Amino acid sequence: MPELMTYPKQRRVTKVPDYLVKEVIEGKPVYYKGYKSVLRKEKTLEEIMGISSLQSIILWYLSRIVLGSKNIDDRKYFVFTGESGLHIERNSNFSGDILVYERTKNLFFDNHYFNIPPIINIEIDIDIDNSNFSDFEYVQYKTKSLLNFGVKKVIWILSKTRQILVAEVNSAWILYDWSENIEVLNNITFNIAQFIEEEGIEYIG
Repeated sequence: MPELMTYPKQRRVTKVPDYLVKEVIEGKPVYYKGYKSVLRKEKTLEEIMGISSLQSIILWYLSRIVLGSKNIDDRKYFVFTGESGLHIERNSNFSGDILVYERTKNLFFDNHYFNIPPIINIEIDIDIDNSNFSDFEYVQYKTKSLLNFGVKKVIWILSKTRQILVAEVNSAWILYDWSENIEVLNNITFNIAQFIEEEGIEYIG
């Protein structure tokens, strides 16, 4: 009597809920860092979505610099903080920590992501799971997509390496030490290292 053939058990594929997807790049999901811990019920969604205290103080500082500057005319610009959504193209949706928009007739508000580009997009650190993208790939893909979308300037604050990447349309991308003065718009500048020193923040990277 012939032996019965045995087949390997198929691995059970766990569908990742949409709320664990931070962004989508060309159809590939970018998951929140720590999303697997949520699937295993070791952490809550709120625990992985929150930003660090250092990111919070940097966001506060940059918001104060931009929003509080006399060089920003609020009759000409909107400044949004808090991961506003951007619909870049089909299968590509991003969020931005700080977005600066020109007030135009084309800018309108509804229950969907913005579908026109801001002039400035500022990002604070890279908090993603690396299942589909390394940190380097993520920065490359996202920055190129934003510039192609029409964003004039993309600024990355990278606290782990204490560096700042500035990418502008039709210009070389420049990596600065975060002790340098970085221009946002209309001579509005920030200096992360100087701010940390003046505030007496003890930062261990």
